[in-house]
Amino acid sequence: MLRISLLFIVLILCQCTSDKYSAYREGETWVRIEGDLPEKEYLTGIPFGIEKFYSTRKPFLVDGHIIVSDKAMSPPLHVIDVKNRKWAYGLGVEGYGPGEISYIWTFDYSSSPGKFWAYNFDKVFSEFTLEDSTAKLAGKQVKQRNPEFIMATDITWLTDTTLMAIRVSSEEKFVEYSKEGEVLAGYGSWKGMLPGDPPSNVALGVFAMQFTSNQSKSKFGFYSMDRDHFEVLDYATKEILVVEGPFFEVPEYTVEYRSADDPYYYMNDPEAVRTYQDSFLGEDNIYMLYSGDKVSKIRSTGMVESRIVFVFDYKGNMIRQFELDTPIKYFTVDEENQILYGLSSEEDEDIVEFQF
Repeated sequence: MLRISLLFIVLILCQCTSDKYSAYREGETWVRIEGDLPEKEYLTGIPFGIEKFYSTRKPFLVDGHIIVSDKAMSPPLHVIDVKNRKWAYGLGVEGYGPGEISYIWTFDYSSSPGKFWAYNFDKVFSEFTLEDSTAKLAGKQVKQRNPEFIMATDITWLTDTTLMAIRVSSEEKFVEYSKEGEVLAGYGSWKGMLPGDPPSNVALGVFAMQFTSNQSKSKFGFYSMDRDHFEVLDYATKEILVVEGPFFEVPEYTVEYRSADDPYYYMNDPEAVRTYQDSFLGEDNIYMLYSGDKVSKIRSTGMVESRIVFVFDYKGNMIRQFELDTPIKYFTVDEENQILYGLSSEEDEDIVEFQF
């Protein structure tokens, strides 16, 4: 009787465990999230009361500070003191000269304490310091210049001399570069990911948004906004974890052409659901911000109001589910202190702290 009772408990706890079905794709482990989801944990936010934001994106946590880029470029970068929950100072000088930057899209960790990297659409990677609030210019810059390097659309450091990226017109999902832009290796394949096997840049448009890494540079990943699908490369094993579900959204799309040899992914289904809005790769877990709003609503309001955060382990199991009392559009996580920092999606943008 005791063994039967224990088995029953185990079955209940495993209702949302993953179903792996990866045999047909070498080097990839596919996981389907099916069954009941973890019980929601409701998190109450503490707003910082920042009043200097205009059009900001993607908070990045480094050395007790949150860095946020601002499209208004005045300043280009905001530095927020998380301990005191206040705006500290601005960084960056707008321009195209040495050490200057244009609108920053993503951030990355530096191997040097007190520093971080910022990446813009002009394909320039710029390193800034937090040790001197008067040093507004970037101390170092890496520019993508040769044809192979230009193909990379998102990059992040792997070591001090190598980078990991996703790129257009490449069969590989993850591409490793030297600092000079030489292709060193590729991992995974877009081939066979979509019916009819369209060109790789179409598959990239379907599945790959916002390339990122964890701080130790052991994991690299991207997600889809149109499907509840994300992928993480374990650099040590070169194995790719692919997670799908729990809702299995698959919107209709077409392959459009800018020219005869330049196809691209085009999704114009207003009834489609925005799935993932942002992600964070921690050392212990994967955090995914889920939207659930229809594309038509987002287009009509211009607002993305995500309140759900799914937490996965690195085997692809969903282990927790948070519901936030304040809608956010981007976020970062302090795993050690179990704090989630969100950039609110309300009209008056702010940093909001959630303890979990």
